[in-house]
Amino acid sequence: MINRSQLKFHETFQPETGYIARILELAANHFSGTKYDISERTGIPTGKQKGKVEPHIKYATFMGLINYQYDIGVYTLSLTLLGEVVYFEDRFLHESLTRWLCHYEISRKLDGAPQWEYIVREGHSGFLATNSTEHHVQKANALFGTNVSSEELFGVVKRSYLEGFFSELNYLKWDDHIKYIEHNESPELLYVYAYALLDSWSHLLPQKQEITITELHHSLQLGEVFNLSDESVDSILNDLEYEGMLRLNRQLFPATVIRFESEQELMSKLYCRLL
Repeated sequence: MINRSQLKFHETFQPETGYIARILELAANHFSGTKYDISERTGIPTGKQKGKVEPHIKYATFMGLINYQYDIGVYTLSLTLLGEVVYFEDRFLHESLTRWLCHYEISRKLDGAPQWEYIVREGHSGFLATNSTEHHVQKANALFGTNVSSEELFGVVKRSYLEGFFSELNYLKWDDHIKYIEHNESPELLYVYAYALLDSWSHLLPQKQEITITELHHSLQLGEVFNLSDESVDSILNDLEYEGMLRLNRQLFPATVIRFESEQELMSKLYCRLL
């Protein structure tokens, strides 16, 4: 069950690149202070009841970039391991690769932002079918145990993909219906795919060193996250086997995948294929 406060963490503000970059910089310096202190340091507006500081702290957290502690009005910020890599490689969040990482993290199953997780994972209908916004509203409300409007559920998510932080990913089209846009695999993103695959594996199937191809497709959902066909995912697995990150056992049916590396070991490689 999801409560309305979990859905409304963004306070109707969509993520803004500059604000997340400023939060990232504060976290790199282990900043501690109130939301008013953060506003004064960064220029991110805030007020007594609402403002953009707290939503952007939560966005940066859902995007896997920072951790924070909150105690009697004071936020203490720090970088995650992923945040350290992003801060070193792309602290102003200009690269599409960085946006894909943030897209993966915010839609992470079980602990991503609920409405992003729904749109990327639960609501994904493939590349041929489309479903109406109303269909998604009904399905999401049933899943979350809520009864809220389309705007409250998806207004900010929609704007973030059509005109905001995630728009350059060209992930979906959204008018009265939602259509997911199929992508070709990108050589530049090979280690991002690998990171998402192994991180999801650790998160969702932590006891397994070997999984079936069926589990990989259906449970880890690499195809849905990056809008890739099953054939593209299989091609990526072949590339990762060549790189020595995993091994495919094709003698079994269904074939199985054995992992050799951890997502932490991959972090230093995330940006190495950028031209």
